[in-house]
Amino acid sequence: MKKKVGLALGGGGARGLAHIGVLKVLSEEQIPIDFIAGTSMGSIIGAMYAQNPDTAVLIDRLESFTSSHDYDSLGLKYIVPKTNSTPSFLNQLVQVVSQRIVVNIARFRQGVIKTERLSDAVSKLLDKGNIEDTRIPFACTATDLNTGQTVLFQEGDIQKAVTISSSIPGFISPHKWRGMLLTDGGVTAPVPVKEVRRMGADIVIGVGVDANHVEPLEDPHVIEIISRVNLVRGKILSKIQLLAADIRLHPQIDEAHWSELLRYKEFINAGIIETQKKLPEIHDLIKRKKNLFRGIFYKY
Repeated sequence: MKKKVGLALGGGGARGLAHIGVLKVLSEEQIPIDFIAGTSMGSIIGAMYAQNPDTAVLIDRLESFTSSHDYDSLGLKYIVPKTNSTPSFLNQLVQVVSQRIVVNIARFRQGVIKTERLSDAVSKLLDKGNIEDTRIPFACTATDLNTGQTVLFQEGDIQKAVTISSSIPGFISPHKWRGMLLTDGGVTAPVPVKEVRRMGADIVIGVGVDANHVEPLEDPHVIEIISRVNLVRGKILSKIQLLAADIRLHPQIDEAHWSELLRYKEFINAGIIETQKKLPEIHDLIKRKKNLFRGIFYKY
């Protein structure tokens, strides 16, 4: 009996575009994917591939989206941090004023970007339909803010589920659904290894796309401190969950903001390099699992 392979595609904003490189190499090596579970950006890429398992089509669709008005309307270019090693006094003043404006706005809003804009973006990347109708069995995660539990979507409107799974806390408002208040799945399941095993995977390839390296903080303000605390917490949880995978991939991506989607070629390439490096391990594991099962079968 063929051992079933599951992919656990982690969240990490734009760094999650590395998943495309992973899928490209696995497809070229004719390594069959039987299940996909995704979180946040992993849910977007995973859903696109589950609907149409063709990375060339996926990349074309992504390129069309990032050059469209729909991408511009998200306003991500206003979120990407501006690097300035020696900021002038005027730049420092502008930063301080901007930060205070953001804090004041945050008191009255649940998100910076309107949920409808994320929904529109997802609708341009995914076809309409239900999760249970994808060509590869697919599921995506969300987090219930009221209980702290991970919610796994395995049926229903795929665009709606992926939108919820990708709702970055603080930037996209949480969603009320069946008595729960749902936000980005990365809060509790940054790499959904356990979830894809629940779907039936015998072999799990986990892909973590959290930052490999972060720059040291120097005289950080309150927002930077809170952001770094969340980043550190996320990296630790991601590492713990990734350890439960049979094969662990972690593309080499240094400092990158979650909103830098226009760097997709760089991130895709990182996914290709990491997967090619781990190919001998992947092939060997699949072969060993197959032989182990055959031995047990003939024993009885």
